[in-house]
Amino acid sequence: MTATLSRDDILTAATEVAGSQLGGTLATMHAEDGTPYVTFVLFHLRADGKVLFGSGTNPQHTANIRATPEVSFLIDNREAIRTDWTSFDRVVIEGRAEEIAAGHARYESYVAELREKNRMASFFTEHGSLFCIEPRRIIVNHGFEPDRLVVDFSE
Repeated sequence: MTATLSRDDILTAATEVAGSQLGGTLATMHAEDGTPYVTFVLFHLRADGKVLFGSGTNPQHTANIRATPEVSFLIDNREAIRTDWTSFDRVVIEGRAEEIAAGHARYESYVAELREKNRMASFFTEHGSLFCIEPRRIIVNHGFEPDRLVVDFSE
């Protein structure tokens, strides 16, 4: 079942969940053999649904994205389960990660957005690589309700 909300309302719900979290789970495909790989990264979810994160130049997920840029990204407030499991919220962003080179027109403004949310997130970027996930789909789940709030960017 999918709830009917406007695209802007769903994006607002996603950014509200994301705003309370410093990190999320990035899923990529191993460059070597195509098996799934997950890791935790510090991030910023923009109001337009794009996810920004930095990475060193040598981590496995950097090599994976360079080989296969299709990714999935999970943001959740799992600590809520300890006290109120009904307030467990999740956001899944499915899309394509793009490496944004220093000097690119968007680079400085994106790094500034990361820095504003979390100084450590911008540190990894300034000493490594900046990535931007262009969303194909965003799914928001609140609590354990059956409704899925979905924004499909291909429509």
